[in-house]
Formats: sequence, structure tokens, C-alpha cells
Amino acid sequence: MNSREQVFEVLLASLGADDPLGSVVAQAGRICRGSALVVNELGETLRAVGAAPGHLVSEWVLAHVFAGPSPDESQRRSDRESEVRRGQIGRWSLSARVVRIRQRVHTIVIAVHEDTGADGHAGLEAPSSGEDVSLVLDTAVKILRAFEGFESFSMSTRREESARLMRELEAGVAPAREPAKWRTLENFGFEAYAPVRVVRARSAAASAGRPSAAVTGSGTASSRPTSFAAGEQPLTAMKGIVLSDSGVHSSLDEMTALCAEDFPIEEFLTDGTIGAGISESFTVLSQVPEMLRSADVALAAADPGAIVDVEQMRPVEWAAARMSSRFDQRIARRFLERLSQGSDSWLTLTTYLDCAGNIAEAARALNVHENTVRYRLGQIENALGARLADPRAVADVVVALECRRMGNGA
Repeated sequence: MNSREQVFEVLLASLGADDPLGSVVAQAGRICRGSALVVNELGETLRAVGAAPGHLVSEWVLAHVFAGPSPDESQRRSDRESEVRRGQIGRWSLSARVVRIRQRVHTIVIAVHEDTGADGHAGLEAPSSGEDVSLVLDTAVKILRAFEGFESFSMSTRREESARLMRELEAGVAPAREPAKWRTLENFGFEAYAPVRVVRARSAAASAGRPSAAVTGSGTASSRPTSFAAGEQPLTAMKGIVLSDSGVHSSLDEMTALCAEDFPIEEFLTDGTIGAGISESFTVLSQVPEMLRSADVALAAADPGAIVDVEQMRPVEWAAARMSSRFDQRIARRFLERLSQGSDSWLTLTTYLDCAGNIAEAARALNVHENTVRYRLGQIENALGARLADPRAVADVVVALECRRMGNGA
């Protein structure tokens, strides 16, 4: 018979390993002279020690631990996490307890073969009853809960430090203070004076999804996640990023981040993003406010769910995105109103530009005669006071249309 003190001492000592969860589970299995497994709510075996049939244990967990709907979910969860579930698979006797680890529900299973000790280890005396296995499970669950509490506190502190540092950088850092800030950034996994980028992203406050197709630069499709939830990865595990989140208004959240140039920011972002802008790389921390303004311009140019990199923006996109004031909007709107010669002419102009100025191709797209296209374009040129063959005139039209697309000239 193992005393509670003995079990607690052995399991507590195992927390010092590189993999605390795996170490605790392994020691629990050794104490019981059996097998030990950790299974999540999807039936995936995350840790396994011993010879018990893992796939059969996972099926048993799904069927007898996680199954069974209840109208009172909170009560169900409380009962589920305090109860020891028992079962049998062949000659294996199973005992299981539910525990939350990093905000996810898992089940710890101890499987003891009828020939107890066949795959066990020397050490503490093997338990002789299910009550002793329950003692090991109960102690393991309590230790893991305590560890979870300390880790959650550490994560919360880390987030606060990250947000405070990001706000200081956003407000501006004097050149004389840069060495001290780089030393602080080294605590977050940055390499001093190595290139960094800043990111501005907006997301629906209630969004919580997983990867979907995103758009990068000026419209190149990419299978990247979009939005800015860290997902299941805690901030303490991420190196090379500091960030702060703030509510823009009741339905939007905004993220401001500084990250190492090689940090996979596109993978860090998740589904639900309204848009994200990424600055070019730089090494001088006093440039953070300036680079954030450029990231804001990229964000303004982003289509819904898109990630736009400043370095990939075309001049026309940059110019249109910067025309965001009311005065800028009036200029673009008045210019477009001058060109509007009816719905047919407007559609003809946009199609003509989409066809790169090819009249024959535009006529085919509009299903009209080429002379009709020429006539309508002639009306627009009269209103414009210039030929569309003039590159400067076309540039005015394209910038105004880009403003309209972004909503700045509507």
C-alpha cells in the first residue's frame, strides 16, 4: 500500500521534467504497475506509457467518459471531473479521471492488467485495489490542476508585460532608450537589433475559427489563416512577438504587434479577420510609430479577410489607401461623378480598364460592338477633358476607382 504522501512526493517531483504532463502520467503508471494514457475529447491519445491497447482505451473513453449529453452542461462538467470512471477491456481494468489542461478537457486513464506488474517497474509498492488506483488518479489530477493554475498565472503576466511593452513602443521610444528596450525584447525571444515588422489587424470580436484561404499583397490567393487569435498556443510558448489587443468598438477588436522578421505572423492569425496590414522590416525601434502608420495604410487596402504586406503593395493601392480623410473622399467622389455618363458608360469604363485598355476584349466582355465601346469611352473622355490613352489621365481614373473600391471615395 502506497501512502498519499509517497504518491504526492513522486508525482510532484516529476513536474520538473521537460514534459510535465508526460512525466506525471508515466510516474502514475509506474506506481500502479500498469499503463497510463492521456486522451483528449476527440479520442486522440496524447501520451501513453505501458502495453495497454491505446486505440481500444481511446474508444472506451469516448463512449463512457465523454458521451452522454446533459441539459446542465456546467453540472455535467463538474460531475465528470470529480468522478472516477471504471471499465474493462479484456484483461485490462481501466480507471479514468477528467482534468482540464490548457483550457482543454483530457482524460487520464490508468490501465492495470490482471497479471499486475507484468510491465511495471520497481519502486513503490503496487496498489492492490481500485481504491489505491483512485488515490493515484486523484493526486495526479490535483497536481496537474495546481500546475495549470501556476501556468495560467504565468501566461496572464506574460500577456500583461507584452501589452505594456507594445504600448510603449507604439507611443515612441527615444533613441537613447533603445538598448534597454532591446534587452526587454530579448526576454520575448527577439534577437537584439535584428529586423522586425509591425502588424495591425482587425477582427470581429466574437470570431473563433480556424484556417481558411487568405489574400496576400495585391490579391494573390494563399492558404493562410486570417485573424489574430493565438489559438491553442500560449503566449509564453511563442518567441519573437509582443502584442496588445484593444476593442475598437463594440463589434471589433484590434491587434497591434511587433514581431521578428521571420516570425510566422500569417500562421499566427486565425479565421475571422476583417483585415491585417504588415509593415516592411526595420531595425530601429524609434520607427515603430511610423511603421504602424504604414501598416494602417496596408490595413485600409485589405479586402475582407485579407493580409496585405506593405512591401507588396502597388503605388496605386498605396495612394488610394492613404486618401482616407473626408476631404480626400470628396475629391475622389467629385472626380468620379464627373466621369459618370450613365450606367452603360460606367460599366464600359471599368471593363475597359479590367481588359488593360483592349477595346476588342472589352467589347467581347460586354457583348457589344467595338464601336459602341469607343462611343462610350469618347463620352467619358469629353467629361474627363483628356484622352484615356494619356497615362496620367488613366492614373487619375484608376486611383479614384481604387478609392471607391476601398470605400474611401463612395
